[in-house]
Amino acid sequence: MEKDRGGTEFERRARRMVVLCWISYMTLYIGKKTLKLCLPDMIATGLVTEAQGGLISSVFLASYAAGQLINGWLGDRLHPRHMMTGGLILAGAMNMLMGALSSAVPMAVVWGLCGFFCSMLWAPLIRAVSTWTTEEIAQSCAASLSATIPIGTLLCQGIAAVTLKVADWRAVFVVCGGVLFAAGVVLAILFAGLKDHMKVPERKKSAEPAEEAPETGVPTVPVSFLLCAGLAAAAGGILFNGMIKDGLDDWIPTMLTQRFIPDASVVTAVTMILPLFNIAGVYAAKWAYRKYRMSELGTCALLFAISAASLLGVLAFTNSASSGFIPAAAVTFLFAVSSAAMLGANTMLLTFIPLHFSRVGRASIVTGALDCLSYAAAAVTSLVTGGVSGAFGWSGVFIGFTVAAVLGGAVCLAGRGKMAEKYKELDAADETAAV
Repeated sequence: MEKDRGGTEFERRARRMVVLCWISYMTLYIGKKTLKLCLPDMIATGLVTEAQGGLISSVFLASYAAGQLINGWLGDRLHPRHMMTGGLILAGAMNMLMGALSSAVPMAVVWGLCGFFCSMLWAPLIRAVSTWTTEEIAQSCAASLSATIPIGTLLCQGIAAVTLKVADWRAVFVVCGGVLFAAGVVLAILFAGLKDHMKVPERKKSAEPAEEAPETGVPTVPVSFLLCAGLAAAAGGILFNGMIKDGLDDWIPTMLTQRFIPDASVVTAVTMILPLFNIAGVYAAKWAYRKYRMSELGTCALLFAISAASLLGVLAFTNSASSGFIPAAAVTFLFAVSSAAMLGANTMLLTFIPLHFSRVGRASIVTGALDCLSYAAAAVTSLVTGGVSGAFGWSGVFIGFTVAAVLGGAVCLAGRGKMAEKYKELDAADETAAV
């Protein structure tokens, strides 16, 4: 990234672009979380079984995972603004179509397509931020970009709660899908106003230039450069993070409905606390990372430990015979702490770490590959969770998630040193490319 780009006009346009990226990804979550909020009603009305609901969720996650890998690769080659706005419009269309379906198989197909279209945003977004801003702006906005997830989720929950009071689950898909579609069109127009800003940057090359990423001119390194123990540890961490953050997250409303609160609309309202905690989790992770000069993987290890402790508390309440408001409130709070910790770790793994690789033009593929692993783990977890809860109850489910949190922390702790070594290699590669 250029170090002489800090002029006032460039920074003004860069911040405007970051705001549009922020709005794009925040809006995506209004349509990305609709199935989770509608599933309890869909199961209660007999439209789908728990197993079918788990299958539909898993198809989305698997498609999203594959899409992250594909779109992570494409994100270093196609223009980010086209990918982001196109993904929003198509994901919105799939949401609206879901509201018209009445059987599990077509729902799985359409929701799987929605997963792929949703995957068109994050990796190109990271590339845009790392390419067309200054390093200072990119680092300062990293946590804010991750905060789009809980804020978008909160908006989705608010829309769903209101809609379920006056209509049914079908209307939730239609309304949220309409928001995505309209936002995609408006953002395409606004991004077009920045097309002169989001052009090919100039950069000096060495006598033996590295491979160049199309449309950016940013020197890159071979993909083999990315094969290292540090990124392997990050990959292991994101696998366990995906299991807990997304695999568990999809089942929280169903678990609360079955175990503590039978009214689905009340559950939707109660779970609105989770995004609020998640926002705090993102900024707490950033604060710890900078305040105590911790590495990204070291911060993740701490956050996995917090998640494990919270999940043990959930397990204790699940094993008890108590029910009612107080146990439900306690379990929701513990869910919130675990969820916040996991989103904080996710921010380290999918935002802070990939930004280091923007120096060699590989931010998008690193982001896409890690996000692919995250959602692949979430897809398997979501599918298995339904079966495990049926066979062993929710206690069996939370034992598994607690073990995953412990293992995730151990993997991240073990990889700290190797990742530090890779960062030194990145510094050397960046200096060579700038000659």
